[in-house]
Amino acid sequence: MFKRYIKYRIDRIFSKGLTHQLVVLVFVIVIILAVVSIFMKLVFDYPITKGFWDSLMQFIDTGNISAVEANLGIVVTFLSVTFIGVCGWGLLIAMINNSLQDKISNLSRGNAFIMEKNHSIILGYGEEALTIIEEFINGRAKKIVLLSKTDTDSIKKRISFLNKKRKVDIIVRQGNPNIIENLKLLNIEKASSISVINDNDADSIKILLSLKMIYNEAKKKSENINPMNICVLVNNKNSIELIKSIEEENFIIHIVYKYGILYKLIAQSIIYTGLSSVYEELFSYEGPDIKIEYKHNHSNSKFVDVASKYLSDTIDSKVLLGIIKDKKSDITNSDCKIKSEYKELYIPNPNYKIIENDKLVVLYTNYTENEKKLDISKHIAEKTSHKNNILLICNDKQSNELIDTIKSYNNEEETNIIQINYDKVDYKSDFISKKLNEEKITKIILISEDIETDIKAINTLLIIRQVIKEENHHIPVLSLINSIENRDLIRSDDLRDFIVSGNLIGMLMAHASFNPDMLYIFNELLSEYGKDIIIKKYNIGHVNKFKDTYLKLLNNNEIIIGYKKDDTIILNPKSNEDLTNEIIVITNNSD
Repeated sequence: MFKRYIKYRIDRIFSKGLTHQLVVLVFVIVIILAVVSIFMKLVFDYPITKGFWDSLMQFIDTGNISAVEANLGIVVTFLSVTFIGVCGWGLLIAMINNSLQDKISNLSRGNAFIMEKNHSIILGYGEEALTIIEEFINGRAKKIVLLSKTDTDSIKKRISFLNKKRKVDIIVRQGNPNIIENLKLLNIEKASSISVINDNDADSIKILLSLKMIYNEAKKKSENINPMNICVLVNNKNSIELIKSIEEENFIIHIVYKYGILYKLIAQSIIYTGLSSVYEELFSYEGPDIKIEYKHNHSNSKFVDVASKYLSDTIDSKVLLGIIKDKKSDITNSDCKIKSEYKELYIPNPNYKIIENDKLVVLYTNYTENEKKLDISKHIAEKTSHKNNILLICNDKQSNELIDTIKSYNNEEETNIIQINYDKVDYKSDFISKKLNEEKITKIILISEDIETDIKAINTLLIIRQVIKEENHHIPVLSLINSIENRDLIRSDDLRDFIVSGNLIGMLMAHASFNPDMLYIFNELLSEYGKDIIIKKYNIGHVNKFKDTYLKLLNNNEIIIGYKKDDTIILNPKSNEDLTNEIIVITNNSD
């Protein structure tokens, strides 16, 4: 029992850190040297003080053994002390090394306070986080802090492969963002932006409640604290109302509903070719981009006159998309009811007089003409067909919302959706071939929203590709795969395959983190109740210049932003550029 107690006390001492370990080491060394000096006095009649000093010198410098001139017994004693000294120095180095390793481990695990200011914080990890980091690097962020449960080494390895255009300080911490103590170490109050990413909305809600508590504590200490804007990724529509209830004055939550955006992209891609490329180009910090002009000198000018002036700029051609307008929302559907005030992208009538407080939304680009062309794939025939037999392969819990979204963009009478659950899929080519031929399928959609169904979706997709190739079908396949690694594994050069990317979500959150007003613009373009970007046929007639077409469509509350030519899309062309009969337009959803 006594031995166990002694061992316990020693373990307790060594677990208290480097300082306690050094004290114990010095104490043990002094005891050993004292015992040696007493031994030498008793055996060799060597003076105690001189024996202690000489032993200490042998302990400190192992080379002193060569200078010892005494009998064999004293030499052997000093040699033993020298050996103990070697072990002692080795133990000291090991203690310091372990202490440094523990310190580094604690830093990477998020156990140290961050002294940064105006830093961008990302809470959670996923494909969206990597996209946000890449957009931050290409954007204006100088310091990025990421806290997640994922191992820091794997995250740093993924980050090292990102396309980094400039140097940015990235701090990666491992820890649970749900724990308020971990959040307090991130200097939340001084952050310029906060993004919350989770596969589980319950975790996001816990994080938001913790952030709210931290903000309220900081507000009690200082009345001059800035409002906290948080961009949160939501996976379940039913969570939106609950998350909005957490919001209060100066604690503002901006919601990005992941699958609402991706489903809309899928629904639009059934009809319009290349729209995903358009959205990604607009959301990226490179190439054609959208900005908000808060300060301008266009007061009392007509909207059409300002738009014409922007288009006529020969150096920096810009397209005036509209203004940001405050609007009250009272949206009710079968899933949730949300009442709030928000902002929208508003396209006024041409004679609307701009006032000083109007925020102008502008499409601009810094690229040369050759760099403005976007390559797109031909996922549908040259003549757009709105009559479709769609084979939808997904789980039942995912089907209703997607089907509703598809029908909102397609004539219900001309759209037939055949839905199959993954459990009912027979992974044989005969089964797929029979479905395609009997149902006369014109489009195939595969949806996987979790890792579990990714494997089933990949197996199904591989069989579909085989059948399409063998039977020479011209059927577009739209796939939504959860894992970015799995998407990369099945990426195909076949133009009939189109994998819907979640990069748009990360790009959207990156924009919203820098400027919340940008979120309202993009939400307008990607939400169920907002405006749409469409590619439509247009009888240009004698009006074939970009500027003239813009002014003509403005009377219909439509904004042209580019046109399609063969397999390329040109955004923000020059005002005198000739158009084809397929143009890219921002229009109202109801149009």
